[in-house]
Amino acid sequence: MVGDSIEIVMPHEAIDGVAIPGILNIVYEDDELLVVNKPSFCVTHPSKSHHFDTLTNYISDHWEKSGVSAKIRFINRLDRDTTGLVAIAKNKYVHHFIQKQMNEGKVQKIYYAFVHGQLPKESGTINAPIGQPYEDSIHRIVTNKGKPSITHYRVIEEYPKASLVELILETGRTHQIRVHLQHLGNPVIGDPLYTGNMENSFGMSHQALHAKSLTLSLPMKKVLTFEAELNSELKDLRNNLGKYEKKKVIE
Repeated sequence: MVGDSIEIVMPHEAIDGVAIPGILNIVYEDDELLVVNKPSFCVTHPSKSHHFDTLTNYISDHWEKSGVSAKIRFINRLDRDTTGLVAIAKNKYVHHFIQKQMNEGKVQKIYYAFVHGQLPKESGTINAPIGQPYEDSIHRIVTNKGKPSITHYRVIEEYPKASLVELILETGRTHQIRVHLQHLGNPVIGDPLYTGNMENSFGMSHQALHAKSLTLSLPMKKVLTFEAELNSELKDLRNNLGKYEKKKVIE
């Protein structure tokens, strides 16, 4: 009826992580969503080898101090050594709402990667299925038995022995960018799993892969785009490579 009001009461939830102080670079936060710029060498959630030094622990500490009572629902995850944007929903509805967008291809994730060598073209699409060489393998490979995997790329800067590449994922397979770039012949600099020769890592202590941009929408809100700066090590890498720059494709 006109004039009626509807109140939705969300059930009370407790934080489901152990609160430990740590680095938490907050890019955006409201009552529905938290977006952070994850540092390198930080895993997303606790595991057998990481109990109290994870993003889950640091978020738990932040929410506990901020008076937030919610389960930690990751919308996306990054490998331990990959830096950049990670989004966390503050309730089940928002998590489902954004996951539905992701399934419909309405969430855009843009990555930056510093890679060995020059790519065959300034822009293109890598359409190659990805799977495991054997069951329980951490390593992934391009194989006809794998799942469909599509990555779009564009060269940002090109140097004598390396390139800075922008990548947009159409699918979201495990290690997709790293596997596809290795398959192309341009593995990510500093990647111990897919590069092979870590002696030629340009001084990087972790893989030079960064989740740069994330675009999504929240319930009753316009489309939001978040950006994350490169960490200091990636900035240094870019500056050092730029001293010997061969060609810049775009600004």
